[in-house]
Amino acid sequence: MIIHTLMSKIHWKRGWRYGLRYIYALFLALFLLLMFTPVTALAKGGPASTTTLAAGSYIIDISLSQNPPYVDQPLTVTIQPHNPALKLSGTVIVEPGLGTDATNLTTPLKVTNASKGTLTASVHMPVRGAWNISVHLNGPLGSGVATVAVTVGSPGAMPFWLAWTIGMSPLVFIAIWIWHQYKYRKQIEPQAVALKQKQMPEQS
Repeated sequence: MIIHTLMSKIHWKRGWRYGLRYIYALFLALFLLLMFTPVTALAKGGPASTTTLAAGSYIIDISLSQNPPYVDQPLTVTIQPHNPALKLSGTVIVEPGLGTDATNLTTPLKVTNASKGTLTASVHMPVRGAWNISVHLNGPLGSGVATVAVTVGSPGAMPFWLAWTIGMSPLVFIAIWIWHQYKYRKQIEPQAVALKQKQMPEQS
């Protein structure tokens, strides 16, 4: 009994040390993600997201300079038609979504590359929450509308994936600790049975 208790205490200390190592490794990985994610985004220099949609008869790519966008920070919306010969024009209307207390804001699209038919607009959204970026286009095939839904956050807000990772990290540690306990008990079970069999004749 004494030997079994000592072995359990030793294993508990080992399991705790293993757990601490995993925690240190997890927080180191999160720290590296925080350090290098912004640098990577700036190094790419391209749009944060691009969505292909149909605006009436026009197939277009809608690119956003930030995703998610932030309150009162300029957001560049780029429209790239798949057929640049159409010479499109139009506006971008940012519309508050469900639960967002704000009004529609309209910005005209400007031609930034005539040979490719590229249009851009710089918009801003003054309130956090759900917004819809609606692109209204006019051209030789009539008018069309395409909409992209976004969620506007506060500057410096923690990204959803990072918050989820931090929130789940204790569960990961618990799962690893349980796995070590289960593995250890499987290893010592034959020894415990043998020890009990040895003690039984001595007690009799």
